[in-house]
Amino acid sequence: MPAPMEDAMTDGQEDTVQVMLGGDVMLGRLVGEAIRCEGRGYPLGGVAALLRGADLSMVNLECAITGASGEWGGAPKAFYFGAPPEAALSLAGAGVDCVSLANNHVLDFDVAGLHDTLRALRAQGIGYAGAGEDADRAYAPLFLARNGIKFGMVAFCDHQADFAAAEHTPGMAYLDLTDRAAALAAFRRGLAHILKGGADWPILSLHWGPNMADRPAHYFRELAHAAIDMGFRLLFGHSAHVFQGVEVYRGWPIFYAAGDLVDDYYVGPVFRNDHQLLFELTLTRGALRAIRLHPVLIEDCRVAPAGGAAFDYIANRAAALCAALGTQVRRADGKLWLEWGD
Repeated sequence: MPAPMEDAMTDGQEDTVQVMLGGDVMLGRLVGEAIRCEGRGYPLGGVAALLRGADLSMVNLECAITGASGEWGGAPKAFYFGAPPEAALSLAGAGVDCVSLANNHVLDFDVAGLHDTLRALRAQGIGYAGAGEDADRAYAPLFLARNGIKFGMVAFCDHQADFAAAEHTPGMAYLDLTDRAAALAAFRRGLAHILKGGADWPILSLHWGPNMADRPAHYFRELAHAAIDMGFRLLFGHSAHVFQGVEVYRGWPIFYAAGDLVDDYYVGPVFRNDHQLLFELTLTRGALRAIRLHPVLIEDCRVAPAGGAAFDYIANRAAALCAALGTQVRRADGKLWLEWGD
């Protein structure tokens, strides 16, 4: 059984790193208007203390950051997500250190929007993986180090195939996950690059699966287990817009769907997708020590810690979904911790 986080951080045995995982961050449409009207700290300010308090905070950026108006020239889409340029300051000011860009909205405002996004992130010192000026850069890992522990992340998306980067074409790291052999081969290539770079914690980020699915498909569990078996230590999944249960497989964490962190989406009465989670991990160089769950609530294009009935709903839902994957949610002193077997 893992140690409580306080013990994990004070036992003096090894250096630890706290990693905060947030789901999809969509800073366009009404959220973008709120940034313009209320200021850049508005959408994420309620959780900035949590994000800045971690050594490393990462999210999936579910929009372009751009002033471009030209939409993607491919098949028409239902939604185009473009955040104003000052949204990069919203991310940096809240303490976001790195983002996954392998998703089905990063090119919503065409190649110009992607280039603007990359420039905006670089200007704020925010790392990214999963998109780039060509295939080599889109599929390349991101490396970050904290407290002497090095992380490497590759990111892929399984939908919006026409967004795929090519040899001389900007785009995102598309991967057809229905082709198991090809998917696993791509995982191995990404892992090899990460290990060559000397990372202690190889991370696989996947924007995968349908919206509003509260449990991972059996096939996704097979892919996740295969990724851990080959050497990844953390799987960071997103795309469902609701959080799913967390599995700890062979001692390594699998977040099948981290949900959303901020957006302006319609809230369904069944999935209640305004009730979300932030996930806090305590790691050493060679082990996962603890996972804490932070319930959060999205209201009026802003996210903040959840309390009262919202906290209870999120805690109960997380407990049920995690139990189905062999992990247990423990509630103590107003905090939620994840427990798992040896």
